[in-house]
Amino acid sequence: MTENNMVLPGEKLSTSEELLSGDGTFEEDGIIRAARVGRYVVDEKNRNAMVKPVTSIPVLLKKGDTVLAEVRFIRSSMVIANVIHVKGESRRISGDTNGTLRVSEISQSYVKDPAYEFSAGDIIRARVTQVNPNIQLETKDRSLGVIKGLCTKCRHTLIKKDNILECGNCGNKERRRTAIDYGSYDINNL
Repeated sequence: MTENNMVLPGEKLSTSEELLSGDGTFEEDGIIRAARVGRYVVDEKNRNAMVKPVTSIPVLLKKGDTVLAEVRFIRSSMVIANVIHVKGESRRISGDTNGTLRVSEISQSYVKDPAYEFSAGDIIRARVTQVNPNIQLETKDRSLGVIKGLCTKCRHTLIKKDNILECGNCGNKERRRTAIDYGSYDINNL
């Protein structure tokens, strides 16, 4: 197979004696074949046969990703959140998006109850610490935490005033584990 040719899944690219199977390929009985539609390329440095996709591929979460998540439930020892976006990606997340934020991973200081730090409906910025067998999150860094909070009484957006969040609609005051840029985040740079 000539490099930079368009290939279809199952097409023979090389042999396992010549190259190793790389991204977008698989090996079957000593033959390296395309696993997806794309352009056949060879990574000369690592001697890998690869197929570069011609379309963007769904986002798979990995350890270390910075994500946005919506808080769904709060339990006595954890927060359940739905991961909705991965920083630097434009496509939707593929696979399971339910993440768990254990109470020990919320802050560097002691947290007695996650309900003092988060509320259902809050949008948080978190870091993925584990993907398999389930998604685990953490918000210990100051850039992580709530970036948009909702009033628990009227569900309007809370505005940060000093270290307190205040509802512009009903005047309710609440506390959260806010990110350092709460309310002034740039949606294009999340």
